[in-house]
Amino acid sequence: MNFKTKIVMILLSSLLLTNCKEEVKKCVSQSTDTNVKLYNDLTDQLIPYFFREDYLGEKRYFDSLRVHDDDLYIEEKTKAHNEIFNNPEKFCNLYIDSTKSKNTDFATGSKNFITGHPEAHINSIKIRKEFLKEFSSNTDIIKKLSTRSTIKANQFNLCTAKVLDLAEYDKRTNECEIGVVYFSEIVFDTSKKRALVFVDHRIKKDYYGRTAVFKLRLHDNYWEIEDFMLASTS
Repeated sequence: MNFKTKIVMILLSSLLLTNCKEEVKKCVSQSTDTNVKLYNDLTDQLIPYFFREDYLGEKRYFDSLRVHDDDLYIEEKTKAHNEIFNNPEKFCNLYIDSTKSKNTDFATGSKNFITGHPEAHINSIKIRKEFLKEFSSNTDIIKKLSTRSTIKANQFNLCTAKVLDLAEYDKRTNECEIGVVYFSEIVFDTSKKRALVFVDHRIKKDYYGRTAVFKLRLHDNYWEIEDFMLASTS
């Protein structure tokens, strides 16, 4: 075997190993209700990518966290994610906040989010306008992103978590918890293929929380997170 052939063999072996890497499984909602499907597809991505590793239960502690190996972390988390996928016995609880009528944190700062404060850096204003440009013709952006969604716990059909109403929270204090999530109403663009949703996620036991506005795009029958703007973190 000559040198050139060896190089080709090494490259092919490397390519095969790369292609064999496990990928995070996704749960594509089959709901015929556009809003219900969007919230399900969004939550399917929030759980592994925006929320913490709590949804993995006992699997949330990885060797890679101790050695700070990003590649190993991704590999271990993907494997743990796929082990609980469609395995309800291993699901942790995600609670839906269906009690608020307004999200005052967003409503208070909404004008600054949309237009930028007069004293804000010009680049920040440009970024916000760029983020919202597909929705510029929608006059209800602030109103909708400040109003709680009507989505209910029983309308979720996830593959990595059990969804319950927040009223159930105190009854299940000893169970594995992903946290409490609040969704705003959906803002669609004129094509109905892009959307905005305000999300408030918090872990009650740790007083940890983050809020953000997510931009989604409908692609291959799945509402993919295209971008997001973090509004607050604690």
